[in-house]
Amino acid sequence: MQITANQIKKNIIYARIDELDEEILDILAYDLHVDWYDYTYPIEVKRATIKDSVKVHRKLGTKYAVETALGNVFPGTKVSEWFQYGGDPYMFKVNIGITETGVTVEKQAAVLERVRFYKNLRSHLEAISYKVEKKAVVNVAAVHSIGTRLAICPYLARGIESGGGVTYGGFTKCASTVEVYPNIG
Repeated sequence: MQITANQIKKNIIYARIDELDEEILDILAYDLHVDWYDYTYPIEVKRATIKDSVKVHRKLGTKYAVETALGNVFPGTKVSEWFQYGGDPYMFKVNIGITETGVTVEKQAAVLERVRFYKNLRSHLEAISYKVEKKAVVNVAAVHSIGTRLAICPYLARGIESGGGVTYGGFTKCASTVEVYPNIG
């Protein structure tokens, strides 16, 4: 009876994706027709991609499908539709955060291929933006000194007043944007 229970557990594959080794994940991705699956992905990306595959196939041709298919590889991917940024009807932009993963020519080609596969047919890709964020600690210090020097001679002046106000502020932001426009043809 114990042997049968263990064999049943092994047959429940989808619920055990986090326990499966890489070779089984590759086979499972092929069997589930995970079209955007890449055998070179790290194992955690492979697991996330397989887990989301059923939802993506159900929502094929939607913003959700494009964001999810790309988001497993590039976390934080956002799709902006034409009415969200004031573009022409049925156009959209893809904004991809590459801070953690970086981007290569091969990845750019894969992004374009996946977008074309998962978008709806009436919509057209206007631009792909890659965003890199750099977090740094900025130390700022300031010293301000105000003083008054008053020399009192034998003559005593009356009603001497001193006043003033000082307001300081500062802001800095560094950003770099690279936009790669696809060859849509």
